[in-house]
Amino acid sequence: MLTREESRQLNDYCQKDPRLKALLKRLEEEHRAEVSRISHEIRNPVTLINSYLQLTRNHYPQVDEFSTWKPILENMEFLKELLEELSRYNHAGTLRPEVFSLTELLEDICRDAGNAWTSVRISFRKETAVPMAYADKTKLREAVLNLIRNSAEALRDSVAGEIRLSLSFENEWFLIKVSNNGPQILPERLEDIFEPFVSYKRDGTGLGLPIVRSIANAHGGSITVTSTSDSTCFCLKLPAPAALKETLREAACARADKEEA
Repeated sequence: MLTREESRQLNDYCQKDPRLKALLKRLEEEHRAEVSRISHEIRNPVTLINSYLQLTRNHYPQVDEFSTWKPILENMEFLKELLEELSRYNHAGTLRPEVFSLTELLEDICRDAGNAWTSVRISFRKETAVPMAYADKTKLREAVLNLIRNSAEALRDSVAGEIRLSLSFENEWFLIKVSNNGPQILPERLEDIFEPFVSYKRDGTGLGLPIVRSIANAHGGSITVTSTSDSTCFCLKLPAPAALKETLREAACARADKEEA
């Protein structure tokens, strides 16, 4: 697993050498294909095991009284959730862009999240004038909801938890910020918080934030986090439509080169 500095250096090399950038894209696509194959192979027996567990419960209701039955079901649910998260992570870089209003999207997300997480106060504010976006609306919705979910879980034990969404447009970049007034994330954890399967929550899959990073990277953007004793803020940075179209064009060219090879 690459460190943040190694990732930065690799990105610098790719910017200087288009051939290296195309090769890296190809390796990433081959990696995704292999992960999909493995995930599919695991999903089949998991589905069968889950079906057999349901049949067992239907024929022998008394299993609910067994001390081991509930942990078995809980672990099966976790395994199914992990496979779903793995699938979302693997396909996070596949975009279907469209023109839409980021303001309206975030207003809808704020409303839906407020109904889902009633124990915290969720608000949204547009800080500047914002042009129409050209991006994958579904993937961005998933990314922002993952950030809200992460914040809500951090506020699980808070009696006055707040999650604040904001949107601005600065220097040809969209800035979507999701902040909360929960506990500070320790500095040593900030280094690997976006790495796959790294989780500091007792029931986390370790894929929520990596999915956000993959979606941001696929759009030619980035995700960063700052955390103090007062608040934690995730900033999703996305390029203006013209820059995003160029990113998508390069990705399409890389796929075409791979198919020709």
